[in-house]
Amino acid sequence: MTKMFAAAIALASLAAATSANAQSADAGAGAKIIAPLEISNVTDLYFGTIAPSTTVADSVVVLADGSRKCGPALTCLTADHTAAAFAVTGEADAFYTISLPGEIKIVNDKGTAMRVADFTGSKSGGQLLSGEDSFTVGGTLEVGVRQEAGKYTGSFTVAVEYQ
Repeated sequence: MTKMFAAAIALASLAAATSANAQSADAGAGAKIIAPLEISNVTDLYFGTIAPSTTVADSVVVLADGSRKCGPALTCLTADHTAAAFAVTGEADAFYTISLPGEIKIVNDKGTAMRVADFTGSKSGGQLLSGEDSFTVGGTLEVGVRQEAGKYTGSFTVAVEYQ
């Protein structure tokens, strides 16, 4: 019995010695929340007034720099074409990327459609110097043979994302 008592005391003293040597540390926790990335449309993409061909389909391109190229089978009548313009705001000096659509349809009041494709941006991403930046977007309008007259409208989505 004395041996058992001695063994129990030895185990108790070993456990006490182990817990006496235990250490702990505290760690901090935190986060930094940055300004949300926001985009707004400043100017719409507009191809101007166009007269279609009676024999050949063709296209009109508005480049991201705002210039326009009218296909040889078409007559571009006005100079009021514009590239779409966007303003971006967010965390100062942060970088972001731009995503453009593949294609859209614009329609007149009778439901007749034209395809707009090949969207191009003035850049594929940017930096928010002082928390602000901007860019422009152009595209290609496909005009059919004897395209039905009317005002055609539609919309497209451009997305930005922090890098």
